[in-house]
Amino acid sequence: MQLSINEIAQITGTQAAGNTDVLVTRLCGLEEAQPGGICYLTSSEKTDLLKDLKASAIILPQQASEKSIPFGGALLYAQDPEWAFIRLMKYIDATRTKHTPGIHPTAVISPNAKLGANVSVGAYTVIEDGVTIGDNTVIFPQCYIGKDVSIGQNCYIYPQVVIREDCVLKDYVILQAGAKIGADGFGFTFREGRHQKIPQLGNVVLGNDVEIQANTCVDRAKISSTVIGDNTKIDNLVQVGHNVKTGMGDIFCAQVGIAGTTDIGNGVVLAGQVGLAGHMKIGDRVQVGAQSGVISSVPAGQTMFGYPAMPQKEAFKQLAILRKLPEMYKDFKQLKKQLQQTENLSLWGKLKKLFTGH
Repeated sequence: MQLSINEIAQITGTQAAGNTDVLVTRLCGLEEAQPGGICYLTSSEKTDLLKDLKASAIILPQQASEKSIPFGGALLYAQDPEWAFIRLMKYIDATRTKHTPGIHPTAVISPNAKLGANVSVGAYTVIEDGVTIGDNTVIFPQCYIGKDVSIGQNCYIYPQVVIREDCVLKDYVILQAGAKIGADGFGFTFREGRHQKIPQLGNVVLGNDVEIQANTCVDRAKISSTVIGDNTKIDNLVQVGHNVKTGMGDIFCAQVGIAGTTDIGNGVVLAGQVGLAGHMKIGDRVQVGAQSGVISSVPAGQTMFGYPAMPQKEAFKQLAILRKLPEMYKDFKQLKKQLQQTENLSLWGKLKKLFTGH
């Protein structure tokens, strides 16, 4: 990496100032800044931190341009410094070579498969009959692409991914290492004294710009399709059951479990280890806090927390009360003791009056 300040300003859409003659050779954070590095600061109130900064360039909020900045390197001003830095990261990432171009000689590719222009296939990958793969898609080593799978353009399929038969990936899909797409849904019926398998005859459809991270499983539908909507991002170790349908722009964090036939709206956020019981509808823009268990449908716009999940404010009230439970129990025992003493005195008074007449 070697970029001039003017090049970085053009890439990031920022306004350059200060010492623009420096050359940037690396990205860095504020804590590990080094000569040749570029970092960013999101708050104009913290520019005093830059006095001893060793980086060669920094991206600052636009409002910081009105202040005197105690920094000898290049200054780049942006409305959103973090997004400007991300744009720079995207540019650098696009210039990196992550794979060996072309078809590796150990790859096993059916003569009935159709590969677009500039497709790369890594070592020991298997591509079955009827597969179609769009232009510029990269399939890394040790992947399995089942019969009649359709993969769009500009997709990245990292090592040891499995895509079962009939599944569909649209354009710009990223599957991180070990993701499993289209395994049989968990469908059984108890007949004749044993669990009988229900055939899972559907598929999985992944929309445009979907990213599914390492060791996540998306099960194929019993019939029809399990659908992951455009721009949805799914973290590591997530389980998506059969016939689930998600909207656009959803975020599912690590270890989320979504039971079958759940309908999820647009812009939904499920934090880590959230569980959805299945056969329910989650409305648009719903947010569910970490380790919550959702057992019934949730209207649009709700923020839920707890087990069972409830509106967050109510859940926090209950937690606040629960923390006071030891103190409340101590008070309860004291009141119970006092009540018992009162009742004993009252009973003694009644007996005394009965036998003495006064």
